[in-house]
Amino acid sequence: MLETYLNIRRVIRRILEEIKATCVIAKETSWGEAFITLGAKVDIQVMNHNGFKENEKQIKTLMKKHEIMLKYYKKSFGRFMNEYDVEGTRKTNEYENIYTNCIWVCWWQGIDNAPDIVKVCIDSIKKNAGEHTVILLTEENYKKYVDMPTWVEEKKNKGIISRTHYSDILRLTLLARYGGVWLDSTFFCSQKIPNEYFRFPVWSIRRPGYGHVSVACGEFANYSLSCNEQYRWVYQIILDYVLFYWEKNDIMVDYLFLDYLIILVQNNYKNVADVFKIIEPNNPQCDELFKILGEPFDKKKWENMKRDTRLFKLTWKQSFPEKKNGQITFYGKLINGDLM
Repeated sequence: MLETYLNIRRVIRRILEEIKATCVIAKETSWGEAFITLGAKVDIQVMNHNGFKENEKQIKTLMKKHEIMLKYYKKSFGRFMNEYDVEGTRKTNEYENIYTNCIWVCWWQGIDNAPDIVKVCIDSIKKNAGEHTVILLTEENYKKYVDMPTWVEEKKNKGIISRTHYSDILRLTLLARYGGVWLDSTFFCSQKIPNEYFRFPVWSIRRPGYGHVSVACGEFANYSLSCNEQYRWVYQIILDYVLFYWEKNDIMVDYLFLDYLIILVQNNYKNVADVFKIIEPNNPQCDELFKILGEPFDKKKWENMKRDTRLFKLTWKQSFPEKKNGQITFYGKLINGDLM
């Protein structure tokens, strides 16, 4: 009964948040365009329950939403975008860089309090990190590596900046200051992480044309980002945009905010767009293991998935059976440490 009540409250809160976000978008665009974005968000919720399958009508609506949201953000940044000193940002980073070759992973509550699937994922990253140090960031230790503006901490503590969007600021700050590779804590790594990911100017999982829910459309995935020491300025620019937005605003009008800002920065600065363009397609089956976690384990299928993919994005927000029809599932293999 309590769970049902909490779920109803959560749904009502989300509806009110979306109504407020629609009003904010309308002020910078129009009511017609704002309602298009709201309709697209409804489509995304429907798609969330059908495996994110897209039909032509939904794709058209999503692409229109992206166009409107980029228009909204461009107007929101206005003078800041026109006056931003991109060349000044490209100067050598002032910090002593001792973490360039690290892998950054975050689980705020600490590994002991993580769900089993998160523990398995982080362990897989450590096992396949090679000579690279894996740094697990928590509520207790993250300030050892970054200095957040006081107003950011205050907005986080007040709940204005959610933990999810605070994590966006954290990953950008780390990459802008040190470089290295950021991987979300729900990545299962099946093979050694290539050294090339640390040497490329910028790297992310790239699957061109993969879905249209995000404005990225598979060209990058913000849960996997990296840069080498010389290109930390790319993430400094994106970070500056994110901080400017949050300093001026107390509402997040779209969950995929970071993707929109990355595209906005690319559209405004050719040198940023160029470094993202040279990322080679990689890990094409990144989302496929998640889709079959609850299905009986199939060795042939698993071997085929591993052939061109080593990083698999999973989730801790759903439950999966360890057995189905008396057979061990992919999840069962994963959680028992037998998915190799």
